[in-house]
Amino acid sequence: MNKHTGKGIYTFLFYKTLLALCTVTTMQVVFYFCNTRIFHIDGFEEFIGIVWGNVIFGLATVFLFLFPYFLLMLLPVKWRWKKWYRIIAEIFYILPILAIIVARGSNSAYYQYTYRLLSDEIFSYLGISGQMDSLLPLFAVDYWYAWVFPLVVFGVFLFFNFRLRIGNRTRRSVALSNDIVGFCIGMLLVWFFVRGGFGHFLQTTDAAHYCQPKNTALVNNDAYNIARTIGQPHIVKVDYMSDDDANALFSPLSAHYSETVSDSTMARNVVLIIIESMGQEFMGCYNDSLKRSHTPFLDSLARLSTVYQGRSNGKKSIEGITALTCGIPTLMSIPFTNSEYADNRFEGIPTILKRHGYHTAFFHGSYNGVMDFDKTCQKIGFDEYIGKDEYDDDCSDGGINYDGVWGIFDEPFLQYTARYITGYNEPFFAEIFTVTSHHPFPIPQQYKDVFIEQEHPILKCIEYTDYSLQKFFERVKSEPWYNNTLFIITGDHSGHGLTREYNDYDGWYRIPFIVFDPQNQQGKVEQRIVQQTDLLPSLIDMLGINDTTFSFGQSIMQKPNCGWQVYYGNNYYCMVSNNALNPSQHDITIIAGDKEYGSANNLRFLKAVIQQYSNCILNDKISSR
Repeated sequence: MNKHTGKGIYTFLFYKTLLALCTVTTMQVVFYFCNTRIFHIDGFEEFIGIVWGNVIFGLATVFLFLFPYFLLMLLPVKWRWKKWYRIIAEIFYILPILAIIVARGSNSAYYQYTYRLLSDEIFSYLGISGQMDSLLPLFAVDYWYAWVFPLVVFGVFLFFNFRLRIGNRTRRSVALSNDIVGFCIGMLLVWFFVRGGFGHFLQTTDAAHYCQPKNTALVNNDAYNIARTIGQPHIVKVDYMSDDDANALFSPLSAHYSETVSDSTMARNVVLIIIESMGQEFMGCYNDSLKRSHTPFLDSLARLSTVYQGRSNGKKSIEGITALTCGIPTLMSIPFTNSEYADNRFEGIPTILKRHGYHTAFFHGSYNGVMDFDKTCQKIGFDEYIGKDEYDDDCSDGGINYDGVWGIFDEPFLQYTARYITGYNEPFFAEIFTVTSHHPFPIPQQYKDVFIEQEHPILKCIEYTDYSLQKFFERVKSEPWYNNTLFIITGDHSGHGLTREYNDYDGWYRIPFIVFDPQNQQGKVEQRIVQQTDLLPSLIDMLGINDTTFSFGQSIMQKPNCGWQVYYGNNYYCMVSNNALNPSQHDITIIAGDKEYGSANNLRFLKAVIQQYSNCILNDKISSR
């Protein structure tokens, strides 16, 4: 009889499970402390809910990822007592835990940009997100905590893991019948914990049962979210109400008709300027109490413009461009243009304006191919896409204006854009997307002492971009097309929320929305919420064009007093809307699985929008023609 030198197999597996759960929970704590300014727990009751939710989701994660390991260790075969067999099984224990640690550690840094857990999108996103070979060393330095803390956690995990020993088989436990019973009970327990208990199979939306929807990232984790989204449809058909009722509450299809259309109105040019990571938090025109505005030029321009309460429909550039240009938000876990629905028929501002004699162009200082913007622009119908490749071909600057990572610095690219636009015949539509205010937040060497480091590195970039826009307007102001042009200034998404006000349902998505008309320089501040998807129908009305548009927004000309914004968070839908009685106050409406927050009317409207979205995309009806 062999001497029993360790724990019995079932005790051994219990300790292995406990070690894995402690590791997953520790990474949850690391994630929280890396993002404390984003999460705000309201009281002890929510704290306890988050703790218990971590137990439920933690166990589901452990047993889901370690299913092959438990299967190998519980199989009633004599090999499981062999050393070589246990080494193989150990690989199926360590590698899944490492994957869980890496996923949560990575999002400890990335979450501040997206406010979402990682999903299956990560596999497609990495291929189009940028020059990763250049970015990874910068990420490693700037976000050291995203790999140092996980490395420490993994080291501690390995230390305790290798101290666990399984005992040798004793004569008493040789019976095959015992092994079969143990296998059956063990597999039942694995299935029980994977499914989350006796109720319905655990869903990612169930995290909202344990805390507020905005804090569900503290309950669920990235590895589990990725696993549950792989191979799943990103949109499912919903039937909150009849299609007729949904269409009566909200229709994405709008007809635009102007009884008095003058030639001058029809001929107005449009320049849409989208500023990378531009949030209202940085701007004095949106914050009277701001000690230092980081956008002095835009503040001065706002005093001559109509200023709205802008809101983005997402937290990624790829989502913002589609929402602004095509009126399509991302009401799912993956950007629309990265999803299986990207081949649907859809049109946007360029398609419509081209029908009315416009030349259309998209300008982006980054290299061609990033985020597949060039392919998207081609599908939307832009006549031209002008990126870093075109800039390099036209400008012999020896590479001094390249930021080393993403593209051309804003000042030289905006000057290049101004020169390029001046060669167009009118009317034209030019969409300009800046690049500098993006991690790793570089600015040209000659401005290092002008725009200095502050509370966050993005602030100096915002000030530099604001200065670049000032130089752009100074140049185009003398051009013959200037007075006949509408300038619309907004952001692709908001930047880093640095204060409590900008770290909540409403604050996370605040972007500028400024309409400047050189022919009508009377400053006006509107309380109406304008989401990115409002741009398409609004612009058609501003230009007095007779046409039909498809957009998950509404024209600010037709709905001037009360606006709304919709977005998809961590497995929840949120609508922020002007209060009907007091537009300066905003109503928050949320649907997270079977959890609902908000007034009955607002909930019904949000459900209509979600239903129309799912119906239109699933049925390939996201086009006005």
